[in-house]
Amino acid sequence: MPKPLRISPIALDSTNRKVLKVAVDLINDEGIASLLLPDGSPHGHLLVIDASNPAGRQALQEASEGQVKLVLSDTRLEGKNLIWQAPPVRVADMQELLSRICLRMKASFASQEVLSQAAAGQHNASEGSAPTASEGTARGSDRQPKAEPASKAEETAPGPEASRGGQARTLFHALLNAKQQQDCYRIGYDEHRLLVGGHNGTVAATSEQDIKAIMQAPFKQVRVEQTDIIAFAKEAQQMNISPLDSLLWQTGVEYSDGQLLAGHDMRQPIRLKAWPNFTRNGFRQSHFKLAAIMARQPISLKDLRKEAGVPQGEVVSFYNAAYAVGLIDRNVTTGSDPRDGRPRTRRKGLLGMLARKLGFR
Repeated sequence: MPKPLRISPIALDSTNRKVLKVAVDLINDEGIASLLLPDGSPHGHLLVIDASNPAGRQALQEASEGQVKLVLSDTRLEGKNLIWQAPPVRVADMQELLSRICLRMKASFASQEVLSQAAAGQHNASEGSAPTASEGTARGSDRQPKAEPASKAEETAPGPEASRGGQARTLFHALLNAKQQQDCYRIGYDEHRLLVGGHNGTVAATSEQDIKAIMQAPFKQVRVEQTDIIAFAKEAQQMNISPLDSLLWQTGVEYSDGQLLAGHDMRQPIRLKAWPNFTRNGFRQSHFKLAAIMARQPISLKDLRKEAGVPQGEVVSFYNAAYAVGLIDRNVTTGSDPRDGRPRTRRKGLLGMLARKLGFR
């Protein structure tokens, strides 16, 4: 579970405080782990400061240079690690700002950690005390035990098809491999390219057109090269950053080809752990019905298809996408009621209540 970025609201009025809270909830739904600290806390990675009042200006002066500051002010402000935004700020604008800022901060933290590890490794080597295999594994460096230049890593590191037993038969599978293995990939088609950071759950691309072109291209013509975290961080600096889960959801829905993920079973009971973010691309009307049924009780995909009256390929693609973004619980059991053959276990709570109100129960 990634550590959340801490966000401090400082000197915000009640309206901006509510806007910030909703925006933080929304970026958490996108998969950007973040935590809203109590009002006035100076310990956030990101400070959201209203500098239009004396308390906010004082907090801005006292903030450390290393902290990132999102400053709301009628007067344009500039400074190190400072992002200026004129009020008022709508929820959608705040969500976009937080998403962009937090993703870049996560990428920066990851690259700093890798550079620190590489420097420590060089120091150990210079003293004749290179880390053992077990020490390398403990640092998460078993996939790349030596800090090699990016060009050499690209020549020797296998792509997901070679290294994962040929499972990456679609772009969706390649993205899922990156997330599960915490690997970095450079993916290209013609002149289009994108970077996938499985280590920090991000995707970097110059434009949306690059992502669309790669998604629509025949996967056999798509280049997938494994790279390292340092190369990812350097190249991603000049690109737009977005959550990996958003692209995983879209490719899972649109490019699963009706094939259930390997190791999964249509007869295995599963349940929905949380309500999907239906604002993502790839939403279909049937998804709401499938989610409502899965929310009320553990159910197998085979029974889900029958109860929902949805084609199997659509059920599978929804399940693949939901599993990829962490919404599926496979560790459930269900009993059968001999009177009607329906599962007896019922999931209570908000999702179950919503399902009843929608008429799916």
